[in-house]
Amino acid sequence: MPNVFGKESKKKELVNNLGEIYQKIEREHQISPGDFPNLRKMQELLQTQDFSKFQALKPKLLDTVDDMLANDIARLMVMVRQEESLMPAQVVKGGAFDGTMNGPFGHGYGEGAGEGIEDVEWVVGKDKPTYDEIFYTLSPVNGKITGANAKKEMVKSKLPNTVLGKIWKLADVDRDGLLDDEEFALANHLIKVKLEGHELPADLPPHLVPPSKRRHE
Repeated sequence: MPNVFGKESKKKELVNNLGEIYQKIEREHQISPGDFPNLRKMQELLQTQDFSKFQALKPKLLDTVDDMLANDIARLMVMVRQEESLMPAQVVKGGAFDGTMNGPFGHGYGEGAGEGIEDVEWVVGKDKPTYDEIFYTLSPVNGKITGANAKKEMVKSKLPNTVLGKIWKLADVDRDGLLDDEEFALANHLIKVKLEGHELPADLPPHLVPPSKRRHE
């Protein structure tokens, strides 16, 4: 009987401290808070579970998943970009859609990712000094920071990793797996766009391409 009470006590302690456990995992593994299950719902669910029936973690399987996320998914994203570049753009034309995609009355024109579309200056530039201060704390080498260092800052937005992954794809304009100061500023601008409730563009609009990268377009 004491053993049963001991297990129940440990279970209650774990459930009550689940928020702290989330934070510990977030710090140690650089996981965005948006990727965790709802805390209250998870606590309610765990209350009804028999912990003695949970299988033990298998480190080798975790290593396999980590390798998949770090390497296989990265290679897959390159393949996806290559396939996307070969696909023709599909746009609805004719009838009620005639002319609606152009000009200031187009959907999202001048808002969110469309902000600054008619500006001469790069719209990201106005906030770049602030982003630069952060950039130079992330140990840039030869003017660029690694994905791991960029992630440490980007997850602070608390956006899901799926969203941050899309932002990374848009911001890494030269596709070298690193971010220079302009690309880092662009990533932060896109994070701001998303946090303000706007959708991210499927492709980086020409007016958001960093000035130093426009010669490649």
